[in-house]
Order: sequence, then C-alpha cells, then structure tokens
Amino acid sequence: MGFWHCNCIVVFDKNKEKLLFCKRAKNPYKGLLNFVGGKVEQEENSEHAAYRELFEETGISRRDIKLHRLMDMTYYQQQFVLEMYVGILEDDVPLIEEVNSLEWIRITDDFADSNRYAGDKNIAHIVEVAKMFDLSKEEDEQILDKGIFVGVDGCKGGWITALISNGELSLKKYSDFSKMVFDTTQFDGMLVDMVIGLPSNIEQYEKRPDGIARKIVKPRTSTVFAVPTRQAVYEFIKDKQKDANLSAIGKGLSEQTIAIIPKMREVDEFLLSNEEYMNVIRESHPEVCFARLNGEVLMTNKSEKEGITDRVQVLSRYLQGLSEEYVRTSAKKLGCKLDDILDAVCLVVTANLDAQGRTEIIPENPSTDDKGLKMQMVIPKR
Repeated sequence: MGFWHCNCIVVFDKNKEKLLFCKRAKNPYKGLLNFVGGKVEQEENSEHAAYRELFEETGISRRDIKLHRLMDMTYYQQQFVLEMYVGILEDDVPLIEEVNSLEWIRITDDFADSNRYAGDKNIAHIVEVAKMFDLSKEEDEQILDKGIFVGVDGCKGGWITALISNGELSLKKYSDFSKMVFDTTQFDGMLVDMVIGLPSNIEQYEKRPDGIARKIVKPRTSTVFAVPTRQAVYEFIKDKQKDANLSAIGKGLSEQTIAIIPKMREVDEFLLSNEEYMNVIRESHPEVCFARLNGEVLMTNKSEKEGITDRVQVLSRYLQGLSEEYVRTSAKKLGCKLDDILDAVCLVVTANLDAQGRTEIIPENPSTDDKGLKMQMVIPKR
C-alpha cells in the first residue's frame, strides 16, 4: 500500500504583506489556524489537486494565482506526504468560505504560537521558507495550457505515451504504435524516442543527427545508440541484420541497437503507410533534451534512484505536479520501467516547448532518407 498525499497552500495577498489561513472546524487542530488544503485523490495530478482544493475552500482560481511547489514533507511512520505549494494573488479576490472560516494574517505575526496555529510550530518554518521563495519565476519555465502534445517512448510490450492536454499531464500504454497515433489524432506536436529517417549508405549515415547529439551529451555519448541502416531494419534475423549493415556502411551493430530494430521498423512502416504523418511525427532523444533542460549533462543513471530524483527535479520546473511518487506509481500501474515514464514526459515537455518556439532542429538543415523522411532530432534550445 502506497503513501497517501495531502496538500497545503501558502497564499500571499497581492502586496505580500498577509497570508491566508483557515480556522479548523474539525480535528486535528480544531479551532486553530492552518493553511488551506486537502487530500490529493488517488491518481490525481498533484498540481491539479492543489488548484482544486484552493478553489473549493476559498474561491481562488487558476486565473487569480500561480502556484509553485514549495516543498514536500514525508511522514514515514504514518505513510503520508504533505505537499506544500505557495503563490501570490494577482489582485484582490473575494473569498468564498466552504467549511472553515478564512482569515488574512500579517506576515509579521508569531506563527510559532501553538495556542493559535496548528502544526506544532511547523507553520513558522513553512512561512519563513515561503517568504524566501522566488515568486517571480519566469512564465517561460511553464508549459502551454492550450493544445495537445505527446511524448512517446518504447517500452517492453509496446509504447508509453505522455500527453499534455490543456496543461494537464496523463500517461498511457499502447501495444501498437498505430493505435497510439490514431487515438491522439488531434495532437499539436508529437515527439518519439525512436529513429526516424533510416540511412541506406554511409553518406546518409553521416548526415544523421546522432553525431551532434553525442557532442551535446559528452561524456555520456553511449546513451546515443548507433543507428542501423534501412537494409538492416528490414532483415528479421540477427546475423542477416549485421551482414546487411556491414555491407551498406561497413559498420557492425550493437546488441542494444538490434534489440530495438523491431520498434524502428514499426514506426517506419507506419509513417510510410500514413504519409500525412511523415515529418509531422518527429524524432527526439530524452538524454539530449534533459541536458538542454538542465543546462548541463545529467551524469546520473536514470535507472537508479539518484538519476530518477535528478530528472524529476528537472521536469518539475515545467510540470509542478510531477513527483517521484507519481512516476513510481505510474510505472507500476502501466507495467513499465521508471525511465520509460521519465523519457516520455521529457519528450512531451519538449513538444510543448516546440510550440513556444523554444526548440531547435539538429542538424540545422536536415537531409532526408530514401523514403523522404527527414533525419533530424527536435531538442530544446540552449
């Protein structure tokens, strides 16, 4: 049984002189002042839950405030996570009380007074952290709240898709690439962590974006696999795949590349059979995108705990409700690895940034393969 989650929201007035509190009508802490908040429902996006609870308890909506994830407080004994958010009102808002009465308290008050405030003096600490939090974070760190964007990563037994629709993130697993695409036909951008544009000769091979990608993630160049030729992809026996690649460009194939050839073939066959999607569904690379989003290469391994933490931290700058718990729960539910989730989410964030004009294509002037597919990667700008 997993941890259950609740949230509390620290709300400053527009001048950052007062904080919004509710007076608890029920235990625990009946009669004491506390931040507004409530329970995060099972499988509910954390950020969505924070806005929902704030609106239900106060009438303050997304139009009135921008919430930022402040901190999480984990209570292991109780198997409970308290998610703290903070925001400053854009303007004066008439409050609508639900169950608990609401009060504005000046930020100079004694929040460690246990006779007035709930939380056994935790509120004083939270207020001090909230006062130091930079609430002027640029909007360009956030995702577009309009449109449909898709990030796709191959996984055991199919494909993991991360979808951002009108600002909300959702995840789904498909066994079939074509069904995944046809399920999301109205998308405004789709990026896939899979080779699109298969070289047939050494000249085309050298024009692929992989060499540029390796320079971006140096010294972790091994994360960018060698691309097989079209001839190799359409062989079905390992030895014949190796021979075909060797014959076409004089290079062998790694076991890692051979293992994903069936998925490359599936994507290629779909695009060639559905020309309306050619050069619309485009290739990207999660580790290259993470490096750009982070400002430097992430040296940790995304299959290990530290690597997962690092990548969630990067992505949460854009998707504030994203947490390690969400990634772990989703991976278990969908029957995939944690890094499949992280890679798909990274690509959907990049697809969203692409709609904002905040990406670039490598190489700058991509070539096409023999079938007219551009050999390119879409990645965030520096």
